[in-house]
Amino acid sequence: MTGLVPPVFRFRIYEGHPIRAGFSTRSGGVSSGCFSTLNLGLHVGDEPNHVIENRHRFCTSLGVGAETLVCGEQVHGNRVAVVDRSDLGRGAFDKDTAIPLTDAMVTGQRGVSLAAFFADCVPLFFYDPERHVIGLAHAGWRGTESRIGLETVRVMEEQFGSAPQHLLAAFGPSIGACCYVVGDAVRTRFEAVFGPDSGILRRAGKIWMLDLWAANRLVLLEAGLRPANIESAGVCTACNAGEFFSHRAHNGQTGRQAALITLE
Repeated sequence: MTGLVPPVFRFRIYEGHPIRAGFSTRSGGVSSGCFSTLNLGLHVGDEPNHVIENRHRFCTSLGVGAETLVCGEQVHGNRVAVVDRSDLGRGAFDKDTAIPLTDAMVTGQRGVSLAAFFADCVPLFFYDPERHVIGLAHAGWRGTESRIGLETVRVMEEQFGSAPQHLLAAFGPSIGACCYVVGDAVRTRFEAVFGPDSGILRRAGKIWMLDLWAANRLVLLEAGLRPANIESAGVCTACNAGEFFSHRAHNGQTGRQAALITLE
């Protein structure tokens, strides 16, 4: 490992709290081609040794060891896993050891680094400063439709006694409504779940634009979070495809960013 430290996107809402949370860019790694340079996804066809080096670099930038990572399989569902130190390293260096069929995780144990991987989907970070519990969710359109954010909050309530009004949530860089074109089938499904007047869909000529940030905000408000306790990065990965990997902007041939959160 070279020891180079790549840049990390951080959140104001977590400043001063005893956690480490951040989201990677595509800069500061060793991958090449469409994975240039800090690809953190082991499942996209990049050289595994490059990805592992990149993961070490990203973890160094947040002051944690890559061996503390816990990763889910990510299948665009809404299953939430409660994890602890016995899960350390799952998915960290081998995708086949990730927690199966899991798109969100929560923990109340220090030294457990929750990690998930993204290239347009919305990273949802959660922290309960009262119970000292964290959560991380992967919300693509399917996860958003199935309210994975609400499911994560529910598990934090049931397993750790978290009160939704105390939770601090953040949305990482992801595709914005400016770039997220959806077809009639997806539009119809979201109208059925959120209602036709929710404001999350906008017609632009003959196409529809979906606002995943607004949809996930509605989900978290429904879950009981306070509006002031939800921070959105407001950064579109497709608009900023030179800085971030974007599945849409790069026609599916691209790497992955990582979201990471851990208790100090």
